[in-house]
Amino acid sequence: MKSYILLILLSVIVIGCQNKDNNTSKIPVTPTIQDTVSNMEESKEKIPDSIAIVESKSTHGLILTSNALQVINKNTGSTSEIPFGKPLDQMIEIINNVLQSKPTTIGINNECGAGPLKMASWNNGLTVVFQNKKSESKTSETNWQFAGWFVGNNSKNSKEISTMAGIGIGSTRSEMESAYVLSISKTSLGYEFSTSSGLFGIFDGPKKEAKITSLWSGLSCNFR
Repeated sequence: MKSYILLILLSVIVIGCQNKDNNTSKIPVTPTIQDTVSNMEESKEKIPDSIAIVESKSTHGLILTSNALQVINKNTGSTSEIPFGKPLDQMIEIINNVLQSKPTTIGINNECGAGPLKMASWNNGLTVVFQNKKSESKTSETNWQFAGWFVGNNSKNSKEISTMAGIGIGSTRSEMESAYVLSISKTSLGYEFSTSSGLFGIFDGPKKEAKITSLWSGLSCNFR
């Protein structure tokens, strides 16, 4: 009888130990920080550069305005002005980021009435004009500053640029007059117009259907 009871007790102890081992094996192991970071790095998907460029183009744009340019956030409608006087390097960096493209040409025109002007042009027809300003330091280093902009015909498949009112190359005289008060005169350049705020341009004819072929503000290098 004693042997039978002892056998039962031994069986209970063995079964208990087995259950304990099974339960222990089911306890989840907490991952270390190193494991978590490794998993994140393995699962992180790289965004193609083309997508990042499209996102930038869809959220920001460049707006023409008198004596300045503006960067507009298309999602919020908020604008940031880039006034005349901005240094060349900063100006080009801002425009490159907004347009997601670099200037097609950068050069100096020494024959302008206002003196030598440095010009940077993009493939959307925009040319930004910089004037040579002497610094006040003893070294008299050249300091090119934003002094004007000009818009002409743009390259194929390039994004158009316009004023906040939607006026740009190809807009008609009728559309321009609905947004601005104009003064128009016939010059050697053509049917030249101006606004009191400081926008200038040229129509390709005298009629209401005439289209804008050039638009500018600030310093220019037009020969009349």
